[in-house]
Amino acid sequence: MRGKVKRILILLLTNPIFLIGYWVFGLKLASICKYGRIDKNLPILLVSVALLILVILFTIIKVIKSSEHKPNKPNKLTNLKAWKFISIVLFVAITLFYGANIYKSATNFGGKLAWYIERLKNQRSIKFEHNNIFQYGVEGIFEDINNKHTLPKKLYMENNFSLKFNSDGTITSLDTFVYGKNDNGKEESFLITYNKNKSENITLYLHGYAAPNYNDDKLLEPLIETANVIPIKKAVSKWNENQYGLIYYGKRNWGYNTNGIINIDKNGREYSPETASTEIIGYTVSLFVPGMDKEITPARYNLIGDPNWSKPSTTPNQATSDEKKYEQTNTKEQFFLSKEVGYKLNVADKALGSTFYSLSKTTDGGNTWTIINNDPYSGTVGGASGIVFLNDKLGFLGAVNPSGNEGALYRTDDGGKTFKKINYTPHEVKLNNEQTIKPFDTPSMPYMMGGVLSMLAGQGSDGDYNGNSSELYQSNDKGQTWKFVQEIKK
Repeated sequence: MRGKVKRILILLLTNPIFLIGYWVFGLKLASICKYGRIDKNLPILLVSVALLILVILFTIIKVIKSSEHKPNKPNKLTNLKAWKFISIVLFVAITLFYGANIYKSATNFGGKLAWYIERLKNQRSIKFEHNNIFQYGVEGIFEDINNKHTLPKKLYMENNFSLKFNSDGTITSLDTFVYGKNDNGKEESFLITYNKNKSENITLYLHGYAAPNYNDDKLLEPLIETANVIPIKKAVSKWNENQYGLIYYGKRNWGYNTNGIINIDKNGREYSPETASTEIIGYTVSLFVPGMDKEITPARYNLIGDPNWSKPSTTPNQATSDEKKYEQTNTKEQFFLSKEVGYKLNVADKALGSTFYSLSKTTDGGNTWTIINNDPYSGTVGGASGIVFLNDKLGFLGAVNPSGNEGALYRTDDGGKTFKKINYTPHEVKLNNEQTIKPFDTPSMPYMMGGVLSMLAGQGSDGDYNGNSSELYQSNDKGQTWKFVQEIKK
């Protein structure tokens, strides 16, 4: 039996047709792992598999039927010692070469296979059953998620929670990034996103990058509790629009501005203050009409009755209007790395549509700021487009030209003392008329995804290629150089 198996293997390895089929199989399998393109590669891959199966079956039948009395006629090529050596070398070379390519495609986001593996590991698709905010509020969203993947009981937002819904209450989109510690004390983070036009399911991404500071001002629980008592349907019906929005940033300081403020207790009773004797501070849930927040004042609900959620932080004799609490809100000109440490771009001068900036830093939560760089952009820029620090050394600044149709990215590895402009190679695309263009010329702020530093490059204000899509870049050297990964369609 062993002799027959050995003979089958030798006949297969020395069969030119088998080697050709094996080469095509490796080529197409590696191509699928690297680029995808199933429609182009799969038919040829299946033909090569069919060919290999036929050759293997034919060889097995041939060996079984052969006997010492009726030996098969020897093949001159397969009996040559030189060919046996060459064929084995070819088989090993094909295996190693395409095996290495497949391995690269599966690691460090080097190809389509890596993205598939990443989705299997870190992406969950959740059936969205409680998708009507009038009936289930915000709580229904997290009920559906917890049925599929148990979230930590105490969750914090990295930035905000936002959703949109139709006039019948059907939620059409939502986005938030939350984190917390599970029952075992392990930190977990979750990017939650939903777009009704793309899928009926909520998408949950695990293990994203967060800069957790466990700031109670960013607790998620007040959003759920407040949304439960807001008469959302009644509140938005007065605007008589087709679509509405809900947004929550956590605890906010409105100063003495009562515009749109509605205090609501746990029984749903509303109190709209005409004037404020103390600063209005609370976990505010805002309802608004998208794109019309200037024409239609949002309804800004603060849940009262819980001293931790509605207690003002200062009284008039403790702070003047010029000494109001500084809001730790990340914007395109400001970024807080923690509750205490933050960075801020200051407008130093403007001239002919361009702006000069300096960079300040705070280590006491924004009470005091110190300029650490008088000219981080090394001259004028049209305007700042973003700022982010991944730790106390590594940070990035974004800039756009005055027209907004092209941008640049600047990097520091010494905490903001010096910055260097990053040069990445915009990916070329070919139009139907065979013209080649480079539309992706506006990089956005880098972020961590699956442990890899990533960046999306957009098309700026003049972008219209392929639905104004973006392109994803990855860096393995902390943002010094960037490698194109794939195009991301909106």
